[in-house]
Amino acid sequence: QFLGKTDPRTFFTITCDSGKDIRKYSFFQAEDEILLPAARQFIVESCLDQGNDLYMIQLKEIQPRFPLIELVPQTSPPRP
Repeated sequence: QFLGKTDPRTFFTITCDSGKDIRKYSFFQAEDEILLPAARQFIVESCLDQGNDLYMIQLKEIQPRFPLIELVPQTSPPRP
């Protein structure tokens, strides 16, 4: 639907640890949407031609040698 069926199209699959699930805040709650912190770095694992001018790029998050920002450790929510 959002990619269309004509013209060159590209979509990304991202394997990451720092992404946060935003489905409950999204208009498209049925989709697996995540929000990534700024300054994250990725490597390209593969580029696949799916046919019909559709391309898939697979990315994997890496821990940079010199991080630009430090992530806040995620804590477990308090139990009732």
